[in-house]
Amino acid sequence: MPKNFQIIVVVFLLAVPSLAQQKRLWVLKPAGEMVEYDLTTFAAKQAVKVPPEAVKSAANVSVNRLGQILFAPAASLPLSDEDIASPHKIWFWNGHSATTLDAGVEHKVETVGSNQAVTEVAPSAFLSADGNHLFWFANQQRRLQRENVDLSVTTTLQAWQTDTSGGNRVDLATVKLPECRCTTGSCEESCPNGVVWVPQDGMVTFFLVNQIVSGQTEISYKASTLFQETAGKWSTIPLPQPLHRVLDAVSGADTVIVEAIPDNGCCGWSNQSNDQTLLHFSGRTLTVFDERATYKNADYDVSFYTSDAKLSPELGSIAMTITSTSGTNQPIQVSEQGVANPEESKQIRKAQADLPAVEVKKMEEPPRRVDFIPHAALVGWINEKELLIVEGHLLVGYNVATGARRKSNVKVEDTARVFLR
Repeated sequence: MPKNFQIIVVVFLLAVPSLAQQKRLWVLKPAGEMVEYDLTTFAAKQAVKVPPEAVKSAANVSVNRLGQILFAPAASLPLSDEDIASPHKIWFWNGHSATTLDAGVEHKVETVGSNQAVTEVAPSAFLSADGNHLFWFANQQRRLQRENVDLSVTTTLQAWQTDTSGGNRVDLATVKLPECRCTTGSCEESCPNGVVWVPQDGMVTFFLVNQIVSGQTEISYKASTLFQETAGKWSTIPLPQPLHRVLDAVSGADTVIVEAIPDNGCCGWSNQSNDQTLLHFSGRTLTVFDERATYKNADYDVSFYTSDAKLSPELGSIAMTITSTSGTNQPIQVSEQGVANPEESKQIRKAQADLPAVEVKKMEEPPRRVDFIPHAALVGWINEKELLIVEGHLLVGYNVATGARRKSNVKVEDTARVFLR
């Protein structure tokens, strides 16, 4: 996360009960270890040596509740010359020992008349919650080119699972998208590909796929599909509207999805539209964050948005990390269509003074703030009543009901290196 970003965490209380489960805490250390800590005492329990590359790329590290660890850097399509030439390996800790697996990146070129057909696939790997499988997702693209200019592309979305050694493949879903003409000469600018969302605890019985077009200046969101397993059979459920950025989701008798609507600012501007966060459940959509309504910042090029969100274990609460694109000591310029407004600028500065902060709101109409913790950042939910936060680069357990803190001596560089599962 850029240094000039600031964070707020917002929590809304819902009322959908389920059974809470004991969680585990891991921290990725700069020295190249994943260390597990006791969530009650914050004492170190065990350490696992990880590849040096993992320390530099925490976003590609995942952990499940069983303590399995996966470092799976994924190549993006179209493959670069470096991607084609380099080996692609996945590092997997099964809870006892480490293995290295081939990522399955492929690149093939063949002549088709006066054109070239380039077929590429770059799978992404994910942990399963049961610990017995790995889950894989890939866009397989076949691009027709002439003189290195893309003419058209046919994309097939593939999802499958294997055992933890990468063998015994079982296909879960295959969706072939219609052939797409690459109108700009670059397929990624005009044609959709799939982006998968898998629960952080590991894949169990559902995953989400968004079809997006990267575009030249902004992302377009085309369609979203819920893939769900029931009694051993997978079904596809098209969603009524395309999702933008999925922050969290759970699926059972009802599917609950938290979605962030990002700012469409481009070309050097960061605040050209209204950032929102929506909660979809039971056929309803509830707005749980609205930038413009909260910060009144339309005239200035400072954006506030949710960079993360976590549903609580019993689905009684939702915690959102709200990020600002400008720090308190940075100048604030008027937005592209804005008009200088001293009162608006003053309110923005006032809001930034407490950032990062944790805000707790009760789910009412309208939501009512019940707590506020300045200079803190969210990690996740320990249980239905307690959050794990970072204050002064230290992990802290925070009781939402009483405000009590359980302080630790566990230092962390940022929340991306903390895994609460």
